[in-house]
Amino acid sequence: MAISWEPFTAHVQERGEYTTTGEAERVTRAVLSALDAHLLGSERTELADRLPAQCQPLLLEPLPATKPLSPHEFVEAVALLLKSATPEGSVRTLRSRRCHVVGCVSV
Repeated sequence: MAISWEPFTAHVQERGEYTTTGEAERVTRAVLSALDAHLLGSERTELADRLPAQCQPLLLEPLPATKPLSPHEFVEAVALLLKSATPEGSVRTLRSRRCHVVGCVSV
């Protein structure tokens, strides 16, 4: 059985050291939105089955990737999504971008 949304985002908040639940939720959505379009084949469905139901549309609705991204390309894709979802419109450093990814993916 998949973990529910609240414990999942609580883990993201703890691992990413975010000060608010809202920030952890925003990062979670951005990371999964970037990840969804870059998983190949059945990987998308297998991952969606293990995540909270709220994550499934982020992973299953977009078209699947034709080729995977490199780690750097993936981090940059997350940064672009966070930039568009952030009031100040920026994700400061490559290190902070990587931290966003690791904070979510490590859960």
